[in-house]
Amino acid sequence: MRYLALLAALLLLFLPGPASAQTHHRLIVVLDPGHGGYGPDMSYTGAIDNGLEEKVLTLQVAKRAARDLRAMGYAVNLTRTRDQAVNWPPRDLNHDGTIDQLDDYNARTLFANRHHADIFVSIHFDAAEGAPFIHGTHGYYCPARPFWRQSKRLAATITAALAASLTHSGYSSPDAGVQTDVADKVPQRFPNYPWFFVLGPSWPKRITGSAMPGALIESLYLTSTSDATALKRSGTIAAIARGYAEGIRAYFHGHTMS
Repeated sequence: MRYLALLAALLLLFLPGPASAQTHHRLIVVLDPGHGGYGPDMSYTGAIDNGLEEKVLTLQVAKRAARDLRAMGYAVNLTRTRDQAVNWPPRDLNHDGTIDQLDDYNARTLFANRHHADIFVSIHFDAAEGAPFIHGTHGYYCPARPFWRQSKRLAATITAALAASLTHSGYSSPDAGVQTDVADKVPQRFPNYPWFFVLGPSWPKRITGSAMPGALIESLYLTSTSDATALKRSGTIAAIARGYAEGIRAYFHGHTMS
């Protein structure tokens, strides 16, 4: 009996306890505030309408969502923390002989891979020119990845949580659901690469794909009169950030938001 008691004591001494096990398995989230910095086209600034700039709002949301997620116990990294390109200082990351916006997309996916993220979430706001009545939240995932089912569920849980959080804050925002990045009506840069650069597979001399499930979320429409008015009220950014955090937590816990 004395031998068994001694053996049990030694096992307790050398086996990791709950705290160290939790640290070892801590989930890593990379949040990607869309756009950023200054360049020759709207790839850098994003949508601009109703006195709002997409690149500013995405960073505000990402910082608040990161704070909420860290309070939940997740490790969180942001691809950018200020108004500048992610590829800074500028480098030819895809080795195609030029430095352009493709390298900035590369910087985002390479950042996620380097940080060994469990998920990658790109934060955006949408625009529908000439259609101020279109509003709400929707998300995208890439069907051309081996983990596309996880990406689809990630996008769905976040968009549902976003809509619910905004409704709880006093603004009714419809959840338009998710679709593939191939289905996006905006023509992609290369006809033979129909996916979003931050979600799609690797392509030599163009892009390095992320190594984990990912989603791109259009939080609200800057061209929408109602969405823009809501974004100018205190608490809306906090509600959007909370929606991202709650949707990500629901994804990790295997829940479906409703």
